[in-house]
Amino acid sequence: MADLCAQLHFFVKYKVNTDPLYKPLKVVLSDGTVPGEGEHKMMDYIRNLRLLKDYDPNTRHCFYGADADLIMLSLLTHEPHFYIIREEHVITKKKDGGVQRMELSVSNNFQLIHISLLREYFLLEYKPLEAKMQMKFDIERIIDDFIFFCFFIGNDFLPSLSALDLAEGSLDHLIVFYKTCLPTMGEYITDNGVIHWDRAEPFMWVLGEHEHETFKNRIDEMSSRFEGKKTVTFTQEQTYTANALSQAENSRAPEHMQNLYKMKLAQKKTKKFKTLSTADDKKRYKRFVYQRKFKEDEKRLTQAEKLGRVNLEAKFRKQFAEANPEEKEEFEIYDVIKNLPDGYFSDLRVEDIPDSAVSEIDIMIGDSNDGSNKDMSSPAPRELQRFASTGSSAIGEGLEEEGKILASGE
Repeated sequence: MADLCAQLHFFVKYKVNTDPLYKPLKVVLSDGTVPGEGEHKMMDYIRNLRLLKDYDPNTRHCFYGADADLIMLSLLTHEPHFYIIREEHVITKKKDGGVQRMELSVSNNFQLIHISLLREYFLLEYKPLEAKMQMKFDIERIIDDFIFFCFFIGNDFLPSLSALDLAEGSLDHLIVFYKTCLPTMGEYITDNGVIHWDRAEPFMWVLGEHEHETFKNRIDEMSSRFEGKKTVTFTQEQTYTANALSQAENSRAPEHMQNLYKMKLAQKKTKKFKTLSTADDKKRYKRFVYQRKFKEDEKRLTQAEKLGRVNLEAKFRKQFAEANPEEKEEFEIYDVIKNLPDGYFSDLRVEDIPDSAVSEIDIMIGDSNDGSNKDMSSPAPRELQRFASTGSSAIGEGLEEEGKILASGE
């Protein structure tokens, strides 16, 4: 590293003395002997320049680097003329041995970021709130607060909060949360680099509510990957029954096991229904069921189901308009359902509970004729493999060891 530093100093002196383009330039070299990150050294240099009496506020600054922190740091300088040049990064997907991999490569194209334009976007985003604010509107203070809550997403030194992920649009969510809190705040959260945590409390409450909703959505998303699939365990006696049926002239094995599965599924739904003790609990669950309906992949729906969903959305939007006649903003259907009063939802029925809300169906427990639980000693009959094509409540996708098979619900 010492040799590299010496070569850098030599290069700068050589260019200043021999290259006409370097003659009018003032070159400042901060090598590895000076502690600190490069971008922070440059920011310190700019801050020190601003302290000079003869500093020109119209000075142009241009950074070269791909680090996203440069955008935040350049906003923090509050300089009106700031630019960042960075290489364009291209993400390519390719399969390697059957595994899909993502590669990040740098192209020959460059991107030019105008920080002044970004500041204008902030102004357009928050200026409409000026009339509602309790304090004087100051875009510079708003930008400082924006930098503060971006720390929750993480940076080179801090990990992100578990509920915040850039890939899930968390940055956009934080901007919206701040817009929600700003009219209720008496002062800005930060003041000349000092964080006032008491002022940040309303923002933290909104963030906490988002955290709960995010975890719930992630669980729903993971559940949807296995939606309609249940693990069913058969007892030894049930397998013998199915084998006997499969050997009969008119095999009823698929029908027999399908009916058994339907019966157990209904029992599970009834048990879950009973856990919702109050009418309010049932209304809230009915609301959840409707929200789940609109999260289903439209490609998997039949034409009739698509039409039914369109009619259902029109009904909810009409009810929302009746309940909120002064509301002009167009909400997503999930938010429409979320904000409808409970009275607009009908009573929950057992059959309203989706199959995906039911846990594993273990037919082994208490289902043998003698009341005992026997281990599976032989695989389920081959006829069960055709179960997937015998009706709407189908068992298929191959048999697993010990008689466990995946069953898709109704």
